[in-house]
Amino acid sequence: MNPSVIRRGYANLDSGQLHFREAGNPEKPTLLLLHQAPSSGEMYEKMMVELASEFHLLAPDLPGFGQSDGLGNAPIDGDTITSWADVIAGFCAEFTSSIIGVFGHHTGATVATELLYRHPQFNARLMLSGPTLLNKMLKEILPEKARAFPETKDGLHLLGMWQRMAQKDFAAPLDIVLRETSLGLAMGSRYPDAYQAVIEHDYRKAISAIRQPVLMFAGTADPLYSVLDEAFECVQQGVKTEIAAGTSWVCDLNPNAVCQLIRRFMVAEVAEGSKVEWCSES
Repeated sequence: MNPSVIRRGYANLDSGQLHFREAGNPEKPTLLLLHQAPSSGEMYEKMMVELASEFHLLAPDLPGFGQSDGLGNAPIDGDTITSWADVIAGFCAEFTSSIIGVFGHHTGATVATELLYRHPQFNARLMLSGPTLLNKMLKEILPEKARAFPETKDGLHLLGMWQRMAQKDFAAPLDIVLRETSLGLAMGSRYPDAYQAVIEHDYRKAISAIRQPVLMFAGTADPLYSVLDEAFECVQQGVKTEIAAGTSWVCDLNPNAVCQLIRRFMVAEVAEGSKVEWCSES
């Protein structure tokens, strides 16, 4: 097996089919990677290639994202962080019960936290890039930033979504902007629902209850960097750091720095009740 080759497949769950990417040897320790909205597991491909010789990696598309089925009329509540976390728990059970680490970025950080909060059988370390302890200002501006673009014959909805994605990081490569634009457009009228799910989620309650060690960081150019300190105050034990100049696409654009943090954290001794700060990664 070439551990750098990313394999793709579908898990058949009660909620529908869940598309996922997989890399590394399944006999190695498993890391779960959860993506931001409106992205997919594709945002982790560079990191998966880099880490595949050390870990077994699973990067599912959350329900309704990428190539995964939406929840629709499945026997589970609609698009909420809780329902997504429960679906991912079922997905993980299809592969292994011995996940040692769960990594999430933005929306994925919310789902990752809720996953370990609701399903403590996954006694995994938690790694969060851009934790979503939204303050009042973010909750007020997020709905407008996440509004759907109704389809129009003149194609202005295409331009609107493109500009939204490009504004996240004007220096980002065009292939990333195109990928995220396509994924956002594919969500159609459901696009705002993902962000509303994050707004309505009681993140403080979930993160405060996590007993496993937590790695919490954000890029200094990430809009969620502003809430990093307050979010870390809720953690029982863990490590806080930052990635210099990292943006909302830090996992795509700074994969080496993120992977180095994962490696370091997964072997670090984190004493019960201790909270430490590491120097900034670049």
